[in-house]
Amino acid sequence: MQQPPIIGRAAWGADESKVKDPVEYIDKIQAVFVHHTVGGNNYSCAESPALVRGIMAYHVDVEGWNDLGYNFLVDKCGQIFEGRGGGVDLPVKGAHTYGYNKYSTGIAFLGDFEGNATTPAGRPTRAALESASRVAAWKLGQYGGDPQGKVTLQQILTRSDGTEYNGVLKEFDVISGHRDGFATQCPGQNLYAKLGEIRRYAAGPGRDSAVPTRDVNRDGIADLVAGTPRISGGVGGLTVVPGGLDGPVAEARKTLTQSGPGVPGVSESGDNFGAATEWGDVNGDGYADLAIGAPGEDDTSGHADRGAVTILYGPGLDTGTSFTTDDGAPTTGAKFGSAVTVGDFNSDGKADVFAAATGSGGGWYARTGSGSGTGGALTSATGALAYADAASGDFNRDGYADVALNYRDQSGIGRVAWFKGSKAGLTRVGVLSVKGGRSIAAGDFNGNGYDDVVIGQPYTAESGAHAGGQLTMVLGTSTGFTTTGMRTVHQDTSGVPGAAEAGDALGWSVSAGDVNADGYADVLAGAPREDITRDGTARKDAGTSLLVLGTSTGIGGTGTVAYTQDTSGISGATEAGDRLGSAVVLHDLSGYGRADLAIGVDGEDAGNGTILQLDSGSKGVSTTTAVYYGVTQLGTPAGAHLGESLTPTG
Repeated sequence: MQQPPIIGRAAWGADESKVKDPVEYIDKIQAVFVHHTVGGNNYSCAESPALVRGIMAYHVDVEGWNDLGYNFLVDKCGQIFEGRGGGVDLPVKGAHTYGYNKYSTGIAFLGDFEGNATTPAGRPTRAALESASRVAAWKLGQYGGDPQGKVTLQQILTRSDGTEYNGVLKEFDVISGHRDGFATQCPGQNLYAKLGEIRRYAAGPGRDSAVPTRDVNRDGIADLVAGTPRISGGVGGLTVVPGGLDGPVAEARKTLTQSGPGVPGVSESGDNFGAATEWGDVNGDGYADLAIGAPGEDDTSGHADRGAVTILYGPGLDTGTSFTTDDGAPTTGAKFGSAVTVGDFNSDGKADVFAAATGSGGGWYARTGSGSGTGGALTSATGALAYADAASGDFNRDGYADVALNYRDQSGIGRVAWFKGSKAGLTRVGVLSVKGGRSIAAGDFNGNGYDDVVIGQPYTAESGAHAGGQLTMVLGTSTGFTTTGMRTVHQDTSGVPGAAEAGDALGWSVSAGDVNADGYADVLAGAPREDITRDGTARKDAGTSLLVLGTSTGIGGTGTVAYTQDTSGISGATEAGDRLGSAVVLHDLSGYGRADLAIGVDGEDAGNGTILQLDSGSKGVSTTTAVYYGVTQLGTPAGAHLGESLTPTG
């Protein structure tokens, strides 16, 4: 079993002066008890270290214990914290489940999952459930424990004089809730109902997979990437904007080019460095690393536009490696790196990088965290492909990350190819019967545990889409994708604002995330060629974006909201050629557990471009706190088309 990345006591600021007694160890870990810490649920994951410090202080100063009681703690973003001291890899005796501490380890979820008359119960996130499963599997695996098994434990109680005596002999699930061993509501009704999912995940290959992360500095908040591949004559570059409690922090931005320190390669005209990007923990150290496509890169053997992918390692993003593919893919004109995505395809604890080439029939390559890889051709034809976009998710729920690749083939038809992860790595399964488009994103839109895809289909010619474009959701199942339950949404769908008009290009960009924390992934989609009339004048290609909500049956029109620069509360105004929706992000950029919005407006100010960022909260998406990140805030040059490429997309 793999040890997952764990934030140690020094990193979260444990006050070791409070610990007066030596550490106690037990013989072995036979069981795992799951807890919740109660307290509030409306915290940012950037505040998690402070919450853990507060719990330690309460356990020592109020309860009179020697140290923090739990062995491990997990927050809603999936960060894992070392609890009681003594060594995460050792069988430390905790103080979490009275009567059974001598047999077990305790894992606590930050938050309240029971609720009361005034505070609603929280919903355990998928990230938290999977991280707790990883810890449970690892600790049990040290002693041959079965996460889905049973164990009989002898209760050990303590008299008032300090002597111990035996209580009841009781059978437990190896992974149980606190209430199974003690008269308490802990870990809360909502979390207790998910113990079966923790056991399932802990028993499968996903337990050893890399923890998904888009947090380069490990502060608990995902970070935003704005690619500007057209700057300086197509040399290209990108800007990393760290997330913060109030959204991305422009003052902390970091600009990356191939001329920068530690970045492999040389900046050259036409490289288009930053055309595609994605985050993932490639080296397994807990920090997000950044994969960057440069499809116009020339190799050193004279092959123009062969393309390359660069991996820069967090937290500094100042060291890395660059690679292309020799797996029979074309060389000259291959444009490798036109699309990239990241996922742990072989569940070995390190994220892998998938990249696509669009020249001469197209090709693909998946590089593992250890540096090996597999790949091959995409089609048997020789013409160029277009509109390559990739997304990673576990579409068949087998514990291995998969890939869905969208592209337009040589005949102009949109396609989606599916690649399946396994212990041996990524293999190509085939092409879906559903047409592709221009963009693709992955998320669990119906909340059943299987990742699904949404395809942005802006044009009828390549996908047969509705006039003005549409979004098509395809569900994942245990055997792969199915057209059963497939849903399409367009501007003629009931509940969707506006009207479908030829050329709107809805689906030009898509991103997935849970904006309202209801357990269903939602979709943010751009329609950058939407014309908007204001004051009697049509603003051609002003652009709009639609927030489409997920439900138990997937995405639908009900509750859809449109955002433009004329939306009430948002400063500025729509103008012809703004192209709002050129790229979109629906991801948690503040750490509170709800996806925030970032919308590219790459035509703003004659092509300088900008990014419109909107926060989400318990009352929905706020327009009054909207922020623009433009040339002034991010330091991009004139004509950069800022907002053309954004990551993460979900």
